[in-house]
Amino acid sequence: MRLKSIPHFSTIILAAGISKRMHSKIPKILYKILGIPVIQFVVKTAENVGSKEIVVVVGKNSKPVRSILKNRVKYALQDIPKGTGDAAKRGLEIVKNPYILILYGDVPLLKKETIQNMIENHFRKKAHLSILTCRLQNPTGYGRIVRNKNGDIIRIVEHCDANQKELKINEINTGIYFAEKKILDGFLKKLSTSNRQQEFYLTDIVHLLINENKRVIGFGTDDEEEILGINTKLDLARVKEIVKRNWFEELMLRGVYIEDPNTTTIDLTVKFGEFVHIRPFSIIEGNTTIKDNETIGPFVWIKDGIRKRIGNQILKCPS
Repeated sequence: MRLKSIPHFSTIILAAGISKRMHSKIPKILYKILGIPVIQFVVKTAENVGSKEIVVVVGKNSKPVRSILKNRVKYALQDIPKGTGDAAKRGLEIVKNPYILILYGDVPLLKKETIQNMIENHFRKKAHLSILTCRLQNPTGYGRIVRNKNGDIIRIVEHCDANQKELKINEINTGIYFAEKKILDGFLKKLSTSNRQQEFYLTDIVHLLINENKRVIGFGTDDEEEILGINTKLDLARVKEIVKRNWFEELMLRGVYIEDPNTTTIDLTVKFGEFVHIRPFSIIEGNTTIKDNETIGPFVWIKDGIRKRIGNQILKCPS
């Protein structure tokens, strides 16, 4: 049963990371997936779940992020990278609503329904903190959710600190949280940098709440794909394939015939008329409209409505 009303909440999107493992000159959140920057997927999710305010925590990547998102969101600055706990503090300083959802700028596949259900469950169970969890076939590298015999969360143990029994646990912490602002504010102030990285870890608030007998609950998703984060270019390619698969399925159910999806790329920004046929080895990008009854390809590259150079000719797209 859905709740009739949910108190107003703000979303803080942590997006100040320096993307070391991407080995790239640009931040990972600005890479495009079928024409859309990664960060825009996350902002759209925050909008779709009913956020009354969205704050993006930025760092050295501030200028290019602002140029993409403009006034669509508010911005908080983490000028020195001191960890996720510190980034959350920066965001919390400017939010206005009584409840807070915390998302990550490099986790673009979260489903609206998953987040909405987690928030509703939070109020139904009268929790102090809700954690989105997921059961993975291969949880290597993730923090494990440790529960007692009653099913209550008693701690989160990082992979590197887990014993043999804990390593067998396949329920992991996604790092996505929902809580009352005053709860987060109070416990974020208690974080310390007593760890290898000498950073403020957002995860540590879970242990602090549990130690003070606060109600910390997990809300699980069984969809491994939606919690995928982008840390490397290999991750980026995996996420792109998932987005492409879902997009092509939508297009073909609407009547667009994509003859060979494996050799075809179509941006999410492309618009289609009826009875369109896309032949193999076609790339369609940017602000492009394909009108009714058109056949595109094979071996065609269209960007912003213009066929790119083929031999010595530039051909106009049928849009």
